[in-house]
Amino acid sequence: MDERTHRLPDGPKSKVLATLRYLRDPVGSIVDLGRRHGDLFTIPNLAGPIVVAAAPSAIRAIFAAEPDTFAPFAADSMAPVLGRGSILIQHGAAHRRARKLMQPPFHGARMRAYGATMRDSSHAHLAARPLGRPFPVEDVFRDISLDVIIRTIFGVATGERIAACRRGVRESIAAFGPLLATFTSLQREFGGWGPWARFRRLLTGVHDLLRQEIAARDPARPGDDILSLLVAARDESGAAMDEQEIVEQLFTMVIAGHETTATALAWAIDEMLRQPELLGQLREELRPIGVDPDRLAQSPLLDAVCAETLRLHPLIPLVTRKLLRPFEVGGHALPEGVGLGACLLLAHLREERYPQATAFRPQRFLAGKQPSPHEYLPFGGGARRCLGAAFALHEMKIVLATVLLEFELELTTAPARTSVRAATIGPRGGVPVVRRR
Repeated sequence: MDERTHRLPDGPKSKVLATLRYLRDPVGSIVDLGRRHGDLFTIPNLAGPIVVAAAPSAIRAIFAAEPDTFAPFAADSMAPVLGRGSILIQHGAAHRRARKLMQPPFHGARMRAYGATMRDSSHAHLAARPLGRPFPVEDVFRDISLDVIIRTIFGVATGERIAACRRGVRESIAAFGPLLATFTSLQREFGGWGPWARFRRLLTGVHDLLRQEIAARDPARPGDDILSLLVAARDESGAAMDEQEIVEQLFTMVIAGHETTATALAWAIDEMLRQPELLGQLREELRPIGVDPDRLAQSPLLDAVCAETLRLHPLIPLVTRKLLRPFEVGGHALPEGVGLGACLLLAHLREERYPQATAFRPQRFLAGKQPSPHEYLPFGGGARRCLGAAFALHEMKIVLATVLLEFELELTTAPARTSVRAATIGPRGGVPVVRRR
């Protein structure tokens, strides 16, 4: 290769300015970079340069590569939050083992057994909101998502323990904001004072609650909750996960599943309430089905609405990994240690694949050729594709169907702008609505 191929692709030069622009306008900053630099460019990140790929061929090459080509990006900054035993931190043989042990509860009949909990929680939390008074609907969806996690993943059943888990998880997540996530220099205890010390105290409290739940489980008699199934799981050698790994995997599920599902639902409500005709069509299709979790798959339009929401509003705009060996993409030979990201946002906005790409049109998923995994990738791809993708989509359908069939909501603001959270992006203001009846 000539010398040109050894240079990183072009991109902005200042890591501070690039970071600040992303924090101010995550979607606009990435779209602008794609417009100016094309399908391959470099972002100077505080954790190291990231080469961003948007072309389907480049994304296919990333996801088809040998899994051991990559490690998690910025693992050192995530480890104090998630723990070294988290599946988002692990790579290589440890990651493959954890994924194999954790996969069964998120698929098939086990996952569908949680449908009634998702439906009942949706009704209870939204019905508790007063009529005629504005509230951010994303806050309600966070309550629903957290309730589902505590009941189906943690397996907590009694009211007092549910309240303790809910309070601990909510406070620890709120304490870890985008500034702590972005600027790792702030991740210092300062003698027990400051935001990082407070987050660590709250995190320790959540870990202690999870250890109490683990101690209450009998591996010989596993329940239906995911925690019980993880306690009983064994690898090929007959070894179980140790307590600390289970704790860290459970907290990872909270981080990965709590905010993301709520945010996707908020975007879906924002889009649907702006299209009364489409909303009417979906209600007509859902009425004969009701909110029977086992029958929701019979609604093609519900599938399409969820798919279009995740296309237009990807929760994580960039899936980034760290190269453990040199890798060639788009005519550039990238060296070991560089970050390499598949850009979900730009892949989902390609006009040649999605005409009128910035418009919310679920009909595009009802007719014609379906997009390939490297053109539509809301849950990532390859060996590190989101483990809970089926669970999250199942929950999204049940909650959305329950809300749209049983409640009348009205938007109170103009279309939402996007803001940065600790690990995701979502609607600024949480999509304020009013419940009319």
